Amino acid sequence: MRYRRGIWIPAGRLASDPKIEVLEVVPGVITEVEINFPAGHSGLTYVQIFYHERQIFPTTPGVAFRGDDTLITFDESWPIREVPCELEILGWAPLTVYPHTVFVSVTILEDKEFAGFFSQFADLPEGFM
Repeated sequence: MRYRRGIWIPAGRLASDPKIEVLEVVPGVITEVEINFPAGHSGLTYVQIFYHERQIFPTTPGVAFRGDDTLITFDESWPIREVPCELEILGWAPLTVYPHTVFVSVTILEDKEFAGFFSQFADLPEGFM
């Protein structure tokens, strides 16, 4: 399954107060990541991806992706199994004059063992909430 989210980053946004977008996904394994910095960013827009408060992309803590007319694509094998199944995309652009949008896509090989486990309600015995 392929998931995509754009993150609109206001001009002058600081790393200490990043813009955050949440990308809801299914349980499984991230097999590919794609980050698209359209032309005009001049390498001044930064993006990191987190999973449960842990920076997972780039894998070096504190480092961020950046680019201008740049498409960053790489294969991966990162498991997504903890609820909520969400990725947080953080972005900032402290030296920019204009706002910018970065597009993040992830491909997830759905884990059939967990398929539907998190998204369906079960009938509980009377008296349970």
